[in-house]
This record gives sequence, structure tokens and C-alpha cells, in this order.
Amino acid sequence: MTSSNLIRLSGLAAVMAVTLLLITEIVDYTQGGGPFDVAPSATHAFNSTLRMIAFVVLLPLGLVGLYARQSEAMGPLGLLGFVVAFSGTVLVAGFLWTDTFVAPELARSAPQLLAEGPPPGRSLSLLVFGVGWALFGLASLWAGVYPRQAAMLLIIGAAISTVLSLMFLPVPFGGLLFDAAVVWLGVVLLTGRGTSVSG
Repeated sequence: MTSSNLIRLSGLAAVMAVTLLLITEIVDYTQGGGPFDVAPSATHAFNSTLRMIAFVVLLPLGLVGLYARQSEAMGPLGLLGFVVAFSGTVLVAGFLWTDTFVAPELARSAPQLLAEGPPPGRSLSLLVFGVGWALFGLASLWAGVYPRQAAMLLIIGAAISTVLSLMFLPVPFGGLLFDAAVVWLGVVLLTGRGTSVSG
């Protein structure tokens, strides 16, 4: 398999990551839950597993391909955006791992630990995630390889979803703009349509 095909497949990974995240949003909305609910239940197990797969495997793979396609055109800002976005994604993945395997047991055996609210590290992880993806969107806008509207949507979506997450506001589909931007970029990467030949 050529590197070009691997890069295109990473576009599919980005689309699949968002698909899983949208499924969890729909389940949260219809079941009256939220991404920060950790009470042991089948719904929590299902959603946290899908979120973990999206953040541990698919979104990082998608980000690598999105960067590889435009790395030369992005310059130092692109590298910085990629590193911070990748780091933020990994940090959020760590919390999702904890939410999947540790938090339900804590909810049963030591609920007072969870009653104190989310740990400060979660907010820092969400902040690094949002800043990184916004920087990546800014560098993508500068590089001009992907459609400008998709890069601008990524910047706006990363900013909005980060603010909502940091304030722990359970707004249904609060990450929809970010999700739409990642899908748009993923589809462009997968199909090769809409990219600048200079990228």
C-alpha cells in the first residue's frame, strides 16, 4: 500500500471518528444523559466505548493524514498545531479511558470522589485539545491545501466545543461544527477532491 493510499485511508478514519461521536451525541440526547455522566449503565458503557475508540484510534489517525497531506505548505505553525492537537487528543483519550473503565467502579465504590466534580486535568486536556485543533485549522487556512471554508469551520468549531466543554454545559450537539469540519476535511482527504495541487 502506497503512502498516498494510507493518507487517504486516514481521511476515512476521521469520518469514522466523527460518526462514532455523533452516535454518542444522539444516544445522550435521546436518553437524557451527557458526556460527563459516569453512572454505571449500559448506555454509559456503550457511549464511553465509542468515544474511546474515536479518540484513541480513529481521530489521531485522521489527524496524522490531514497533516501529512499539507505538511510542507503549513510550515512551523502547522507543525505546532499538529503537535498540540495530537497531544490534546491523546490527553482527552486518557480521560475517556478512565471514564470507560475506572469511573463506573468509582461511582459504585467511592461516589464521594466523583461528587467533587471533574478533576482539573480534564479541563486542561480539553483546553489543549481545543487550542491545538484551532491552531491546526489556522495553519490549514494559511496553507490553502484544503477548502478555506472547511479550515475556518474547524477553527470556529474547535473554539465553540472547547468553551462548552470547559464550562461543562450539556448543550446537545455542542461539538457539531467541529464534527462537520473534521468530516469535511476527511472526505476531501479520502476523495482527493477539493485540495490544492500545490499542497
